[in-house]
Amino acid sequence: MKIYAFADEASPAIDGQIAAMRRNGLNGLEIRGVDGENVSAISLEKAKEVRRKLDDAGLCTWSIGSPIGKIGIEDDFAPHFEKFKRAVEIAKKLHTTRIRMFSFYIPDGKNPEIYHDTVIERIQKMVDYGEANGVHCCHENEKGIYGDTLKRVEKLHKAIPALRCVFDPANYIQCSDDPAVNFKALAPVSYTHLRA
Repeated sequence: MKIYAFADEASPAIDGQIAAMRRNGLNGLEIRGVDGENVSAISLEKAKEVRRKLDDAGLCTWSIGSPIGKIGIEDDFAPHFEKFKRAVEIAKKLHTTRIRMFSFYIPDGKNPEIYHDTVIERIQKMVDYGEANGVHCCHENEKGIYGDTLKRVEKLHKAIPALRCVFDPANYIQCSDDPAVNFKALAPVSYTHLRA
C-alpha cells in the first residue's frame, strides 16, 4: 500500500511540504496548495520548479488536488472549463495522470436531479478532454455538490465510465450515508481519503 498526503496541511510552502513528506516516510503527495496558491493556478514555470524539487527529494505527485467542479451548477461553465484545461497542463508538468474534481454545487432548496443532465454534460466534457491528454478525472464525493450521496455518485459513474472514484468516508457521513456500504457499492475506487 502506498500512502500520500495533502502536504499543504503540514506547510503552505512547497519546501516545508517536501520536508514533512520525507520526515514521515511517505511516497509523495496529492498536491493542493503551493506557496499560497492552489496548484491548478500556478504557472507552468512554477510547476517545473516544483517537479524538480520533488524529483530531487525522491517524491512523486499522486494527483492534483484541484477545486475543479466547486462552482455552482448555474454558474458559467466556459471560464471554469478553461481553468480545467490549465489544470491538465499542470498535471502533465508534475508527471501525474490524475486530477481530483467535484460535481458542482446545487442551489439551496433545489432538487439535485433537475441538474442531472447538465452535470453529466459538463463532467463528460472534462473527462473527454482529460483522457485525450492522458489525465484522468477523479471525482470526490462532497456535501452540497451533485455527487454527495451513493445514489448520485453511482449515477455519475454509470453515465461516465471513464470517471474515476475518490472515496471520502467522512464526507459521506456528513450526508447521512454509510461509508462501509458505499465503499462496497463503488469498489474498485481509485483512491481513498483518510483523516488521522
